[in-house]
Amino acid sequence: KGCKKLRDKILFFALIAFIVSLTFVQDVKILLSLGVMFVILSYKIAIKSIKAILLFNVSVSLGYIIQSFVLNEEFYSFLALFNLRVFDITFSTLYIASRINLINAISFSKSLRFLLSATLSQIESFKKSYEDFMLALKSRSVKKLKERKAKEFISSMFYFFLKKSLHNSKERSLALKARGFFD
Repeated sequence: KGCKKLRDKILFFALIAFIVSLTFVQDVKILLSLGVMFVILSYKIAIKSIKAILLFNVSVSLGYIIQSFVLNEEFYSFLALFNLRVFDITFSTLYIASRINLINAISFSKSLRFLLSATLSQIESFKKSYEDFMLALKSRSVKKLKERKAKEFISSMFYFFLKKSLHNSKERSLALKARGFFD
């Protein structure tokens, strides 16, 4: 058990060092080579990585393209560098996180361990609520929802999660304050 904790800590700090080192890499070929190796290593995690970064990368890339057109600047190399770097960082994070126990990895800090536990409990709570919503929808509908009903369902689910997150953040804030994390 002690070896596993040590292995988790070493992998966690190696991940941080790897991420920091990736921020200094300015060669698209190196980032592309890493990306190809990552896809070979785990196609499944590569797909998860792409799904996780898609909206963010498209938004930033479009903004940069618009700015480049306005300023009449070249943007291809920056976009390739940016998108490959984000993919490599996201993949490596997901890959290592799937292989270590994060609580063991940060066991050196009681505060970080508490914050991670609070975050994980929040994620599990939201995941359970989402699954309950989907089961309720499935049990109450025989056929596919019409667009209006689907939008109503999504908006009510969004409202529920917004209310729940506001309530939970107040509760967590009080808990953190009581434990001396801030005044």
